[in-house]
Amino acid sequence: MTNVEEIRKKADALRKLLRRVDRITDSGERENNERKRDAERKRSVRQGARDLQIPCVANYKRRASCKRDLFRFLRTYFPSRFSGDWTAQRRQMAEAILNAAKYGGDQAIAAPRGEGKTAITEGVVIYCVLLGLVRFPIIAAATGEDARRILANIKAAFERNELLGADFPRVCYPIQSLQGAPQRAGMQTVNGCRTHLKWATDHIVLPTVARSEASGAIIMTRGLDAAIRGIRVGSLRPDLVIVDDPETRESVMSETQTRTRELTIEQDLAGLGGPDKRLARVMLTTLMRRSCLSAKYTDRKQRSSWKGRRFRMIEKWPDRGDLWDDYMAQREANQQADDEHARGAHAFYLEHREAMDRGAVVTNPTRYVADRLPDGSQLEISAIQHAYNVIADRGREHFDCEYQNDPPEETGPIESGITAHRVQTQCSGYPRKLIPPGCTVLTHAIDCRKVALHWVVRAWRPDATGYTIDYGVEEVHGTVVGSDEGVDVAIARAIQARMEALRQSPYATLDGATVSIDQTLVDAGWRTEAVYHACRELKQAGFPIWPAMGFGKSNGAVRTNFNAPVRTTVDKKAGDGWFLSRRPKGIWLCCMDADRWKAWEHDRWMTPTDKPGSLLMWGARSDKPDRLSQDEKAHHSYARHIVSEIEVEEVVKGALKRFWKAKSDNNHWLDASYMTDVAANMMGISLLGGRAPAPPQQGQSWFGRQS
Repeated sequence: MTNVEEIRKKADALRKLLRRVDRITDSGERENNERKRDAERKRSVRQGARDLQIPCVANYKRRASCKRDLFRFLRTYFPSRFSGDWTAQRRQMAEAILNAAKYGGDQAIAAPRGEGKTAITEGVVIYCVLLGLVRFPIIAAATGEDARRILANIKAAFERNELLGADFPRVCYPIQSLQGAPQRAGMQTVNGCRTHLKWATDHIVLPTVARSEASGAIIMTRGLDAAIRGIRVGSLRPDLVIVDDPETRESVMSETQTRTRELTIEQDLAGLGGPDKRLARVMLTTLMRRSCLSAKYTDRKQRSSWKGRRFRMIEKWPDRGDLWDDYMAQREANQQADDEHARGAHAFYLEHREAMDRGAVVTNPTRYVADRLPDGSQLEISAIQHAYNVIADRGREHFDCEYQNDPPEETGPIESGITAHRVQTQCSGYPRKLIPPGCTVLTHAIDCRKVALHWVVRAWRPDATGYTIDYGVEEVHGTVVGSDEGVDVAIARAIQARMEALRQSPYATLDGATVSIDQTLVDAGWRTEAVYHACRELKQAGFPIWPAMGFGKSNGAVRTNFNAPVRTTVDKKAGDGWFLSRRPKGIWLCCMDADRWKAWEHDRWMTPTDKPGSLLMWGARSDKPDRLSQDEKAHHSYARHIVSEIEVEEVVKGALKRFWKAKSDNNHWLDASYMTDVAANMMGISLLGGRAPAPPQQGQSWFGRQS
C-alpha cells in the first residue's frame, strides 16, 4: 500500500511540474509574439515616416509660365542673381545652353569677366533638368575646386530655394526632407517606392518620383585638371557638357597644360556620350591670352564647328579720350592723397559727363557699382565710368583681356621679362622719405600733364644703386576742360608749389640730418614755355632745376632720334646719353636719349638687389611668399607705370631691331623715374664708374660762368 501511495504522489508532482512548464512556455510564446507585433508596429511607423507624401504645386499658373520662358524662370526663382535686364550677350549665353540641350551641337562664347557666366550655367542647367530636356548634364570647370563650388550652388537651389520647392515639389520636397543628412536618402520612399536619391560631393541623382519630368536625372561636375573618361551612372550616359571658364592663370602660360585641356575637351568629353551619339557641348569663357585655349575655341577660323562669339564690354570708345585721360590722372592723384574713392575725379565726371559719355557704346549699361558712400554720393553712376576705373586701377592690358576679350599680340617681339609685381615687391626695408645709408646724391624729376604733375625722388649710392624714397602727384589747379585757357599759368604755379613743398619738407638720413635735393629735371616736352618760365624763376630762387626733353622712338619723345653733339660748344655741353642745349633767355635744356635711359631704368629693376646698380622701392618686404605687405600693395600703381612701356626685340629682314612698345598710356611715373636716372648721371652717378661733368660750385653755372 505504501508503494502505491508513493507512486501516486510522484505522479501528482510530475503533473504539477508539467502544468508549470506549460504555463511558462505559453507565457514565453505570448511575450515573443508581443515583441514581434511591437517590432512590426515600429517598423510600420518608421516606414511611414520615410514614405513621403508629396505636397501639391503651390502656383500652377506661375510654374507653367516659367516653364514656357527660360528668362522668366530665372528671374522668378533666382531674383537675386537675375534681377536686371537681359543684355544681348547674357541672353545669348543662356540660349546657347538651352539650344544645345534641345538640338545638340557645339557653341563657344567669350564674355567679359563678371558677366555671370557661372550663374547662367547653374540656372539654365536647373531649368533644363526640371523640364526633362536633359537627363545627365556635366559641368566641366577649370579645377576640381571650381567644380565642387558650382555643384554646391546647384544643391543649395534644390535644398533652400523655397519658391522653387513650392512650384516643383516632386523634385525639391524629397531633397528638402533629408534636412541636410544625405544618409537618409538610402531608405526614402514616395508612395512606398524608393526615390534612389543620391547627394554626393561630385554629382547628385534627383529623386525618382512618378510624374516628375526630372525623375532620376543626374547632375555632375568635373575639373579639367583631372582625367575625365567613361563616365556613366547605371545605364545613363551624359547628354550635355558645359565647359565653364576652362583655364587658370597657370594653365594659360603652359603650352603643355593648354594642350592637355584641349585633348580633354576633344577626346574625353566628346566621347562621354557613347560611340553612337554626338554629345552637345557649350563653352562659356573669357580670353586671357591670344594663344590660350579659349581664344582657339572662339575663333571660327580655328574651330568653325563651335560657332565662336566674342563679346566686349565697350563696343565703341567715347569721343573725348582726352577727358578720360584727365579723369584717370585725377583719380590717381586723389588716391595718392588718401581719397580712397577718388571723389575729386568723380566730381570731374559729374561736371563733364555729357561730353565724356558722347560716342560710347557699352554692351551692359547696368554694369557699375551703385553703392552709396558715407558722404551720400554714389560710387559709380555709369558703365563707362566703371570701365575707366578698371583701366585706371588695373591697367589697359588687364582691361583688354578680362573685359574686351582682346589680349595683346604675343608673336614676334621678345620682352625683357620685367613685371609690375617685380617692381612693387623689390623693397629696401627702409621707410618712406628716409635716405638709406651710403647714399650721396638725391635727385627729383617731374612729368607734366594738364591736371597733375607726377614726381619721383630717388637717393643714390656711388655704385648706381638707387632707392625710390618718395613719389606722388601734385594737382594742377586752374585749368579748364576742353580749353587751353590758363594752362601755362597753372602748370608753372604747380611746378613752383612742388618745389616749395620740397623746401618745406626736406628728406633725412638715419641720424636725422636733413638733405636737400641735388638735381631736379622737369619734362618740358609739353607746354614748353610754361616749364621754361617756372625753371627760370626757380633757378633764380636758388633751386637746382633744369627743364628736360626726351628724344628717340619712345612714347612721348619730342623727336625720333637723339643726336648727341660731337664736341662741346658754347651752346651745347655733352654728357653721357644727355646733353645741355642753350635756349633763349639764358635757359639751358637737358636733352635726353629717352630710349637709352628707359632701357637703363628697366635694367636696374631686373638687376638682383644684392648687386650694384639695382633699383629698390621704399617700404617693408612681405614675410609671406604668397602675400604682399601693405607697402608692396601701395606700390601697385607706380609699378604699372614703370612697365607701361617695354623694350622689345624683333628680327626684321634678318637684323635684330630694338624698339619701345607702349602697353598703357599711364607712363608718367616711368618718365619721371628715368629722368631721375639722368639727373643722377649729371651728378656723377654712373654704373661703370665713369663720371659726368662735376656739378657747379655755389654761384657758378655748369660751365664756370656766373649764374
